[in-house]
Amino acid sequence: VDGYRFMPDYEPEKKELASRDVVSRRMMEHIRKGKGVKSPYGDHLWLDISILGRAHVEKNLRDVQDICKTFNGIDPADEGPKGWAPVLPMQHYSMGGIRTKPTGESQWLNGLFACGEAACWDMHGFNRLGGNSCAETVVAGMIVGDYFADYCKNNGEVIDTNVVKDFLTKEYQYLKSLVDKEGKYNVFEIKNRMKEIMWDKVAIFRTGEGLKEAVDELEKLYKDSQDVKVHCKELDCANPELEEAYRVPRMLKIALCVAYGALLRTESRGAHYREDYPKRDDLNWMKRTNTFWVEGETLPRIEYEELDIMKMEIPPAFRGYGAKGNIIENPLSEKRQAEVDAIREKMEAEGKGRYEIQNALMPYELQAKYKAPNQRIGVDYE
Repeated sequence: VDGYRFMPDYEPEKKELASRDVVSRRMMEHIRKGKGVKSPYGDHLWLDISILGRAHVEKNLRDVQDICKTFNGIDPADEGPKGWAPVLPMQHYSMGGIRTKPTGESQWLNGLFACGEAACWDMHGFNRLGGNSCAETVVAGMIVGDYFADYCKNNGEVIDTNVVKDFLTKEYQYLKSLVDKEGKYNVFEIKNRMKEIMWDKVAIFRTGEGLKEAVDELEKLYKDSQDVKVHCKELDCANPELEEAYRVPRMLKIALCVAYGALLRTESRGAHYREDYPKRDDLNWMKRTNTFWVEGETLPRIEYEELDIMKMEIPPAFRGYGAKGNIIENPLSEKRQAEVDAIREKMEAEGKGRYEIQNALMPYELQAKYKAPNQRIGVDYE
């Protein structure tokens, strides 16, 4: 271990502050070159943040410092090897969710609203934007909450509590069937194998061959998850095995949505990186993947939602992925950007303010009280 700072070699401009998907790939590339550090949990790299200075770490990165101290006995503010923390790219966020309109309402089920990280409402796309989870949750809750309240008020909705009671009864009977069944498979073994497949074949680097194997194996695991044996028969107390028997089939559904969608998408885009298709292909794949399940089927059905660049407030720009010459420009971006610039110049010449211009360019209607800043506290600052 030489403590060499390698990210500037891959990303000279942004270094460690490159986007999440780029940093993750560069880390794994470095490990592939034999630069990883051996450990009982697999190869890892060292993270050294002492360059930021102790004052910065203790003020702005206290949670990181606490985690390192608690679980590794390391103070990352220390200089030298004693302050290095072991790191490895991992999945901790699903870039997808319940597909909604900008109002937070489902496109397919009237009255179903979702917001925050449970929803897919065009906040992130194929690469999660770092550092905005809390802001997204607060803003989404504020905006979608208002739309939801308006929906209930305008539609005179009355929630039938019998529907809720019937659902709870149905779920209780399903849980009872799980403990009564003398299945053949161990749910913990199924879950562990699912995790191995996702890490080995559907993680940072993907190939068509690996994804096809992953889909086939996950589909079999999904079938097996319908026939598990729950050894503890208790229904009215903590029963981790029963909880897993209930949740793992649903986890496998999500895993299959990711793996199958990745197999069909023959390009690379954001965190979805295909080694056999390393470039972004806007001509064929400027579209959103929508998945849904039909009861009784063992694979999700997949549809695609075309994106209209000519309605976007900020059209897709070029993006370099590290490889020389691998820079993508959407063929319609220049045309849409020219339209946006023309609208902006015309409105500025007419003396329009920034919020009027933004409202003219936004592809959806935002509630009036949220169009200007600080509206909620009674002050409107430019």
